[in-house]
Amino acid sequence: MRQLAPEKIQRHPIAVCVVGTGAIGQTVIDALHAGSVPDVSLTAVLNSRSSPEEAAAAFDAADIVVEAATVDAARTVLPEVVKRGKDVIVCSCGVLAERGFDVESFGSGPGRVLLPTGAIGGFDVLAAATRAGTRGARLTHTTIKRPGALGIEERLDAERTVFRGSARKAALTFPRTSNSSVALALATLGLDRVEVVVIADPAAASTRHVVEWESPLGRYELTFENAIDPASSGRTSAITAWSVIEVLAALPLGIGPGAVVLGPSRRS
Repeated sequence: MRQLAPEKIQRHPIAVCVVGTGAIGQTVIDALHAGSVPDVSLTAVLNSRSSPEEAAAAFDAADIVVEAATVDAARTVLPEVVKRGKDVIVCSCGVLAERGFDVESFGSGPGRVLLPTGAIGGFDVLAAATRAGTRGARLTHTTIKRPGALGIEERLDAERTVFRGSARKAALTFPRTSNSSVALALATLGLDRVEVVVIADPAAASTRHVVEWESPLGRYELTFENAIDPASSGRTSAITAWSVIEVLAALPLGIGPGAVVLGPSRRS
């Protein structure tokens, strides 16, 4: 068998379809247009005005789809993409907290669901700690945001805890602002074991996340303070879109630590 020299091997850019043109989607689109991600090219952009026929054609042509729209859009996009054997990066991963529409729905599909780590990090050490054993393990994710970003119209004079419960309940209560909690839970103890605390702070100039892990293996506390994307009405950290872009950049090399991978393990 004749082996081609590396310089003669043809490499085709990974074709990307982006669904959504909001704060996250537009940043991803702009980065791909600018050629910021080697070996990755933008082939289609879909939004709420796109027809089912346009969406089907875009999914067929793409190698991977980026869902950066809403939970409602994700309900439609995920099954359509995965059944085609394509990978999908899901930003509205709160949809996976819904009963009957969770990880098990995609465990045997031909395509993978990739969750970007979004506004937080440390998934590598936390996933490793989970693999070491979950008996006696506790994980809490505290989020501090402006009241308006949480849909709270009441005027607050001081910070207030507005939610305490599981990652699943957090995603159902705050579907647009709990995506990091869902990704964290699915990478570690699961949606019903990770505790989420949501605090509304009228003085918040940024979004703050505190992740606390404790188990026989050790104790970890990770803190992230993110600038807010001005196009997101205060809901989205500016780093989130770049988390998606980092996942795309890793695809030609293989998925790195910047994503939670759901689905068949047989694919590299």
